[in-house]
Amino acid sequence: MRKSIFRKPALLLALLAATAFQLHAQTDVRLSPKVFLKGPLQPNGLMRDDLRAKGYLPASEPYSALANFQHYGDGGGEAISGPGVFSVTGPNAIVDWVVVELRSASQLSTPIATHAALLQRDGDVVNVDGVSPVRFLTVAPGAYHVSVRHRNHLGVMSAAALNLTNDAILVDFSDPALPLFGTNACAVNGNIRALWLGDSNRDKKVIYQGPNNDTFSLFSAVMSAPGNVNLHQNYIVTGYSLADNNLDGNTIFNGPNNDRNFTFFQAGLGFGALNYILTEQVP
Repeated sequence: MRKSIFRKPALLLALLAATAFQLHAQTDVRLSPKVFLKGPLQPNGLMRDDLRAKGYLPASEPYSALANFQHYGDGGGEAISGPGVFSVTGPNAIVDWVVVELRSASQLSTPIATHAALLQRDGDVVNVDGVSPVRFLTVAPGAYHVSVRHRNHLGVMSAAALNLTNDAILVDFSDPALPLFGTNACAVNGNIRALWLGDSNRDKKVIYQGPNNDTFSLFSAVMSAPGNVNLHQNYIVTGYSLADNNLDGNTIFNGPNNDRNFTFFQAGLGFGALNYILTEQVP
């Protein structure tokens, strides 16, 4: 007579645990991206964290509310796990929110899943607890192109599909040795790569001079600020802004430390033409 496993609770629990583990393993990938943003990157190799220090960082991801952006999979609505996340100082202090995207090897034009995550001063991209690897709960292990986007820098994507599993791997976009999709996808400063700055109007292009230029978005942000009642071009707008190219919490069109100079030098000195157009190299 065949004995039922239901008469052996220990065996039944073991089978259920094994099944749960297999289901979990099939829908869970983790990774640890690393990326630098050109705007806040300092000579010491760390990015500035003025937005955090000044209390301007939002507690939940800002991307869902932005134009020309769409979350995929179960992405969207991510929020920090507690107020202590923004209390950390030093290299692990939070600089801003970014979005990590996964795309299949065969369908590059459409993300499979997105996840809003936190960027530390040393370039590490971490989960909403400020420590853990980025985790995609509904994505099965496999080969995926990895992309990282920022709200006013041009996004970047790996040229090859990378094997992702439950064990987080480092995807270091700051390393010039990592092949990137497209041409001239990042700025290179010595042995460090950084995302191009200045996409203030979120059209996936950075333009200092010419049609649809980002300089006008900066000008508009300053001139239309509620506090700029006298319409001064050197008015300083404080807070969390798309036009704040260096992420210091100040949006400045004219005057010392103005944000216009960042795109001016990027185009003029980097490419020798103020009307040079930098285009995001993500399909």
